[in-house]
Amino acid sequence: MVNEPVNSHSTQLDPGLADDLTHALTSGQYFLMYQPTIDLQSGAFAGVEALLRWRHPERGVVSPEEFIPALEASGDIVAVGRWALRTACLQGAQWHARGYRFVVSVNVSANELEDADFVHDVEATLVASDFDPALLVLEFSQRALLNDPEQATSRLVSLKSLGVRLAVDDFAPGRSPLANLERFPIDLVKLDRDFIAAITSSSEAASLVHTLVLLARSLNLQIVASGIEDAEQRRRLQFEEVDIGQGFLFSRPHEVAEIDRFLEDFAIFSGKPL
Repeated sequence: MVNEPVNSHSTQLDPGLADDLTHALTSGQYFLMYQPTIDLQSGAFAGVEALLRWRHPERGVVSPEEFIPALEASGDIVAVGRWALRTACLQGAQWHARGYRFVVSVNVSANELEDADFVHDVEATLVASDFDPALLVLEFSQRALLNDPEQATSRLVSLKSLGVRLAVDDFAPGRSPLANLERFPIDLVKLDRDFIAAITSSSEAASLVHTLVLLARSLNLQIVASGIEDAEQRRRLQFEEVDIGQGFLFSRPHEVAEIDRFLEDFAIFSGKPL
């Protein structure tokens, strides 16, 4: 639900903000921004990732790196995550009703995956929003999956039965072998943005991407590259046949009105399908 990976060792939230955070959900202070993703091979619009933000009534928008760890530590991330999923699906259903048929991705915390009601909440959200489950991607960190692999596998199998797609977020080849994830019924692997930043300056990083793509193909997985910031990174990733790209090169995160304008402009100027 955040644009960048949240560092678990982030500075603790200011005590005043921590008190305010307990009322942020009931006060309607959370909102979502959406960052587009692009098919690197065809140039087509692939979808959006929903990103949680907090608009404090006095301090303005608070960085997710500040408040997400506090939500996770308190356990409130479960309720906030439920709100974010519902909001993203309702918005996605509106876009789809207008004729767009792209994917909406939502991050899921370890706390949410461990919650006994999580699968039921996803199913109820899909029904209530009338959102096509085939166009929903749920993104999980490796930590969320490896905390309790047996339970995670069971939950992921149940989610797959609903028709949604599953992704592993912030994957860094070299730090963690893809073989660690083979036990899970995932569909996409999302490369860590720090790794993407090194792809044009490190032959090792480029080699690891090449190897990962070959292995992913053998496992029928799609590869998503996050944090693409320049044309050379895009060119390298295209050459290695990475599937999907996301980053400031294409678009920063935007609220719904700006995404609507982005979609209109994209359709007009790119000539690519939505």
